Amino acid sequence: MAERYGMVIDLDACIGCHACSIACKVENNTDVGIDWHRVETKGDPKNRIGEDLPLGVYPDLSLYWVPMPCQHCENAPCMAVCPAATISKRDDGIVLVDKSKCIGCMYCSWVCPYKMPQYSLEDGTMEKCTFCAHRVDKELAPACVNVCVYGARVFGDLNDPHSDVSRLIARKNGGVLLPEMGASPSVYYVGLRRR
Repeated sequence: MAERYGMVIDLDACIGCHACSIACKVENNTDVGIDWHRVETKGDPKNRIGEDLPLGVYPDLSLYWVPMPCQHCENAPCMAVCPAATISKRDDGIVLVDKSKCIGCMYCSWVCPYKMPQYSLEDGTMEKCTFCAHRVDKELAPACVNVCVYGARVFGDLNDPHSDVSRLIARKNGGVLLPEMGASPSVYYVGLRRR
């Protein structure tokens, strides 16, 4: 069976330091205002992506953080709607944008339930996280995984039941964001159900 790369993010270990976001920006040299990787601050478990209301009543408030790289979906909605066939999925499951073909229509950003593709004003095309495919091709972890001080991220082959990612998902009951959308993301979260 072919590899399908994925990531597990342990929300119990994430402290919201944003090192992953900074490493992504530095590694991929993205423009100001373009964030291939963001960290959302959350509190109330009834809230959905994009809302950041604290949980509790002052002074007993609690917050947690949800790192948001591209989810590299198995059934990528962005790929399905692209009229220029700009978005493709590699054999290993990494979803990429070919900027040389992109017409900048923004359809991909409109259908992505995770709000990942972003429009670059500099060149009029869409761009997004690549799971640092250039690093993965050299058998290196993505930059965001490499810099995570608390080891809140693990990267590997989701199709290998003995890989670190597969074992962590099974052992800690990992889940995906917005499973009802049917996109089958390749990014799993541990601790999500307790939030």
